[in-house]
Amino acid sequence: MSQEFTPKKIREPIDCYEESTWLANGTPVFEDSRYAIWEDRFPVTPGHLLFIPKRNDISHIRLAYGEAYSYGEKKIESGEWAGFNIGQNCGLAAGQTILWPHIHVIPRHNDDNKDKGGIRRAVPDGDNKQYY
Repeated sequence: MSQEFTPKKIREPIDCYEESTWLANGTPVFEDSRYAIWEDRFPVTPGHLLFIPKRNDISHIRLAYGEAYSYGEKKIESGEWAGFNIGQNCGLAAGQTILWPHIHVIPRHNDDNKDKGGIRRAVPDGDNKQYY
């Protein structure tokens, strides 16, 4: 990308990948014509990555999810991770701040957190007490 870039602010609508704030954060870990992988600017754990489709359509989002899942599986197979969380915040009510689709891959290790609440803890006041 050779033109001057002005990123959109958080919670501001984004019309194309080129307007996304990740482009102001340096260089992607990987990029091709369909998706890019970026380090999360505020990682939950070391190695937290974002898989970002270049287009906001189901085929590109599906591809990015598939690549994210495959990446996590390879990290488990190699013994680098014990597990991983994968997910996407869709909409402001769900906590999305960058309004372009992106998939979070968060490495997990057996001793990284004593509270393994998983997705049921996404809503702190939710009815999750019976599970934990």
